Amino acid sequence: MADNKHNPMAQDFSEMVTEWERNFDAFANQVMGTEAYSEAMNQMQKAQLSYQRGFSEVMSQQLAAMNVPSREDLLGLMDMLAQINQRLDRIEVQLASGKKKKSKKKRPARTKQPPSEE
Repeated sequence: MADNKHNPMAQDFSEMVTEWERNFDAFANQVMGTEAYSEAMNQMQKAQLSYQRGFSEVMSQQLAAMNVPSREDLLGLMDMLAQINQRLDRIEVQLASGKKKKSKKKRPARTKQPPSEE
């Protein structure tokens, strides 16, 4: 960054911006500290939540009318698939451990000979 000590215009501009930031910060703190501001923000949040709820309901109705699954339907399907994958993983582990147990057993020697061809 350029050295502001050698450029009086840049130094004046920097001081002006700093003063503006201080004044705006003081104004914002004064306004945001009031009860009216707090109530207005609370009402805005309630309105936003109400709008989101209404939009979600209308969208669900539209998707149902078009025979398209909703977000909740897809999330439920994803949960069911995750449970199926967990079950398959457990079955694979059980099958793999069953094969290992069978291979560890000592088998009897194969002493029987095939019949001779006479």
